[in-house]
Amino acid sequence: LESYYQETGRAGRDGGEGHCLAFYDPKDIEKLEKFLAQKPVSEREIGLQLLNEVVGYAETSMSRRQYLLYYFGEEFDPINGDGAKMDDNSVNPPKLKDASKDLKKVLEIVKDLEEKFRTKDLISIISGKESATTKAYKLENSKHFGIGKSENDNYWKSIIRQATVQGYLTKDIETYGVLKVTEKGFDFIKKPSSFMMSEDHEYNESEDEAIVTAAKSSG
Repeated sequence: LESYYQETGRAGRDGGEGHCLAFYDPKDIEKLEKFLAQKPVSEREIGLQLLNEVVGYAETSMSRRQYLLYYFGEEFDPINGDGAKMDDNSVNPPKLKDASKDLKKVLEIVKDLEEKFRTKDLISIISGKESATTKAYKLENSKHFGIGKSENDNYWKSIIRQATVQGYLTKDIETYGVLKVTEKGFDFIKKPSSFMMSEDHEYNESEDEAIVTAAKSSG
């Protein structure tokens, strides 16, 4: 986030106006996690922590300015503060949905299956799709198989991502992303509380066009 903060600051130097557009894809994070898996333990832990901060920034539904300043140890009022209402989350807040029941399902599956699987495998189990992993472990017979058929794969991906960002799950990058339940996650299973999930924004082609045109016209 330090690098991102510096780069975005350059655009608005000397009182100029800067527009920042960040492209983010969870697949990029998976690649970076694989690179980190090759590093020594101390370097890996620091790298993962820094990477998680960037994922948190990309996934957050709060004011991005507030998130950044909080990261650097500063307070910020997202309603009346200087520069409030300027980022996408403030101008166009993402829809939030209480997904506590579904988070509990995911955490219970990870726990019951002894924390052996990665996101991709868990989604196959939840949506009831056979794969090499489900066959190898005979998961078609599990009570969890197909438990989340009513929602699409992206919905479950979002829950797992945001549960990781919010500290209910953790990824063991040494084993290339096997998910484990944290202490906070075990507490949630025993006593579920509200889990507000921001819905992924689906951009359509006309919105893409508007972004490209704005980028070209700004020179």
